[in-house]
Amino acid sequence: MTYDQAIEYLNGLTNYERRHEPEAMRQVRLDRMQRLCERLGDPQRRVRAILVSGTNAKGSICAMIYEILRAARKRVGLYTSPHLEDVRERIRTSGTGRPEDRISREEFAAAVERLRPAIDACAAEPELGAPTYFEAMTAAAFVHFAQQRVETAVLEVGMGGRLDATNVAEPVVSVIGPIGLDHTDVLGLDAASIAREKAGIMRPSRPVICAPQCPDAAVVLREQAQARGARLIEYGQPISARVFEHDADGLLLAVQGLRGTYESLRVPLLGRHQAENAALAVGAVETLTDRGALRSAVRTGLGRVRWPGRLEVVSRDPLVILDGGHNPPAARALRATIEELWPGRPLHLVIGLSADKPLAAVAEILGPMAATLTCTSSGHPRACPPRELADCFGRPGGRPAAVVDDPLDACTCVRNAAKPGDIMLVAGSLFLAGRVRAGLSVGRRAGSRQRDDRQLEAGACPSSP
Repeated sequence: MTYDQAIEYLNGLTNYERRHEPEAMRQVRLDRMQRLCERLGDPQRRVRAILVSGTNAKGSICAMIYEILRAARKRVGLYTSPHLEDVRERIRTSGTGRPEDRISREEFAAAVERLRPAIDACAAEPELGAPTYFEAMTAAAFVHFAQQRVETAVLEVGMGGRLDATNVAEPVVSVIGPIGLDHTDVLGLDAASIAREKAGIMRPSRPVICAPQCPDAAVVLREQAQARGARLIEYGQPISARVFEHDADGLLLAVQGLRGTYESLRVPLLGRHQAENAALAVGAVETLTDRGALRSAVRTGLGRVRWPGRLEVVSRDPLVILDGGHNPPAARALRATIEELWPGRPLHLVIGLSADKPLAAVAEILGPMAATLTCTSSGHPRACPPRELADCFGRPGGRPAAVVDDPLDACTCVRNAAKPGDIMLVAGSLFLAGRVRAGLSVGRRAGSRQRDDRQLEAGACPSSP
């Protein structure tokens, strides 16, 4: 099987990232994923797992844990979703001996080829049905990690926790990031219901590192930890973080962990919320790594963490920022960061959201900070049509939101109209961030900063709805 054939085969599976079908998603059962793994020889049992769930921050926390363990010279794997530009971003391993750590095209094809008979066998069982795209991708990660003899696999939960495909692994430690109202049509209408689903990654006698939560979610997580016999370690008891500096290059902070204080840590990510994420990552690593080189590994690992598409500065002149936050908590963090780091600078917002997201709530947070609004689409099947988005974001009595269907054309128009010192913010969806980032990266791959800055030269002018 070639890489292209592997992609084609996976694209033939049901993909809820592309088709939002709440009723069908609520019917997903964990036993199908368990059966798929059994047919593959249970590769998930050959690595110790760290499961990371939450409504927001889980990707950043995963990336931090991965880099700390890499710096500690551990053989570690990382599985995240969705990807920005290339599906191979989802599966990474340290110590590859290559310039990049993501799975190679040949390794990806080999993993999918190994999967195919097991997937087909599950599909032939009426009570199970064919595994989904996400289940297959998760199984491919397990197969690859086992083949690469990974010691520890850091696994980002796709959605929820209790019935997520990653939950077939047996975590040595679990992490639950901030819980908010997202995917309510699948996970539940309130924070308590969603917290109950997230708590499904807890295990008896195993530690659970938990971010600060709203009161309803906190009560449920404490109850679930007690009922499951898990050891709940909440932020602030004693894990915490303190920010000393926050600028356009990231954070300078101190983390209070389970074993002591880590001073003067540099984290090259934007947003004060990343300090809390760093503390959770450090706490998780402390539960499973010997004391020896941990202090050095924390400093080195956090210092080199990257998480593209999340408050990512892709150009400084002019200032262009990409952010894939798609719910109100993420939008609030984005707004707070921009207002702190670049106060008073005119901001031109290029917005694109999936149709199933809380459009009005995001518009209420991000809309008022924008000098101009341009609504666009990532081209993803779940994307909200730009004209519908413009109706939601348009300001009564003010200048209406512009509409440009193609996101690169939208960025071209905004960038050409911006004045020195202005900000262009591309936000609302990881799918949108990925599309724009891919367009910009053409120039980077050519090795020319000048060409990179000219990627968005031509395009249609925005129109009013």
